[in-house]
Amino acid sequence: MAGLRGEQVDAYRKDMYKFEREGTQEEDTMYDKIYSMKRGSEVTGAGSKDTQKLRAGALTRHTAEGQNIIFKSPLQGWTTYVKYYTYSDGLTFSPEAIEDTIKLGDMLKDLARTWGIEVRIAKETLAARAFNNGGTLLGDFVFDGSYTGETDPSGLLAYDSEPFFNLAGNTRTTKAGNTYYNSVADAYPATGDILPSHIKTLYSLMTATNNRDEQGGVIRNKPDTILTRPGGDEIEVWEILNSINKAGGELNNKNVWSGKFKALAWDYLTEAAIYMGKAKSKNIQFHERLASNLRFFRHEDTGGYKASIRCRFGVYFKFGFWRDWVRGGGTSA
Repeated sequence: MAGLRGEQVDAYRKDMYKFEREGTQEEDTMYDKIYSMKRGSEVTGAGSKDTQKLRAGALTRHTAEGQNIIFKSPLQGWTTYVKYYTYSDGLTFSPEAIEDTIKLGDMLKDLARTWGIEVRIAKETLAARAFNNGGTLLGDFVFDGSYTGETDPSGLLAYDSEPFFNLAGNTRTTKAGNTYYNSVADAYPATGDILPSHIKTLYSLMTATNNRDEQGGVIRNKPDTILTRPGGDEIEVWEILNSINKAGGELNNKNVWSGKFKALAWDYLTEAAIYMGKAKSKNIQFHERLASNLRFFRHEDTGGYKASIRCRFGVYFKFGFWRDWVRGGGTSA
């Protein structure tokens, strides 16, 4: 096999795309159940930014006929940024390897399937990183939206220069001057089981404390998802949501938590924590800038061939995203 014909190269490349997709889909993914997805024409450039438009403010109740309308300039809120990261891999095949390989097509199919698995792992790892490192006081690269031509002033932290998850002793301040937190260290057991009281603490924090917008206005802030690591935490949460006694009620009483949440276990979570929030919130987005791009081509300098894969994606945390999730346990911040 001195060299491959052009139609052979094209056929191999098409097969690689097919088997890369199969590798990606071998296991169910979680990132697209937690994040809202943006693809295609919605995702362009090296990154993106957006500036929040605040409400004009409360309406004035007139107390007299002919009372003047009060005019004021619209206010701007925070600016948020997202960077699209490039992921790639490549292999080179000597001419001798190509000449001596009887089943080149099978080898390339296996390679492509493996790359599909790695794409899935990379996406899951990046998406979970925001939760695993969300309480780190120094921040993490996953929150840095700086890209070519734009610098995210908050660096490794969220847009308000606070970590994703912050405790009551380290509150964040809104444009209205109000302070909030979304993490409770003791809402996760140091020892023993997750209890209904832990669920109640997080639910109350999200629905009755963090149910305010940037200007202090009341908003409806209902969670629909509880997120844990697989294993013991997953089972304990399931028992609370589905068993009357575990929910803290008397025998035959209705379980107050029944039907309120989806219970999801994410293999990529590493923190000893429980998360409660809104799945696929518009404020927490996963942007696919470039779907997997595979190449298989001749390397003229050696007479051999090369195969490569490249894709681009990023996670975008928009205004008020911290209201959409609360955490029990985890790294202190």
